[in-house]
Amino acid sequence: MTQLMKVLAAAVAGSALGLVVKKNNPENSLFVSIALSVFAMYLSFEVISSVLGFLRLIADAAGIPNATLGVVLKTAGISIITKLIADVCKDAGQAGAASGVEFMGAVTSIYVALPLFQTVLDMINSLLQ
Repeated sequence: MTQLMKVLAAAVAGSALGLVVKKNNPENSLFVSIALSVFAMYLSFEVISSVLGFLRLIADAAGIPNATLGVVLKTAGISIITKLIADVCKDAGQAGAASGVEFMGAVTSIYVALPLFQTVLDMINSLLQ
């Protein structure tokens, strides 16, 4: 919870700083936005490691293979990073680049999940035979 409070405080302070910087030097406000994003990601690593540990416990208890859990976690990570980078692109006024990032994130998520699709197809084939 303290990590969240730190990120929220930094976001409010950084947003105010970004507005002040944007008046005098608009191109530097992008760097403030990027710095805030990196700071938030840095603080989230502790929380993420706790969540990953808990998910591994659940997966072990449920008998979910590590490969399956890995695919799900990679896909979630791709979506989080894609959202973050797309928002930075939008802040910079590059909506086209943001759309490209979002598209590539979606395609990459599908690519990473292909082994799961193959597993489902194999299960369906085994049921039909």
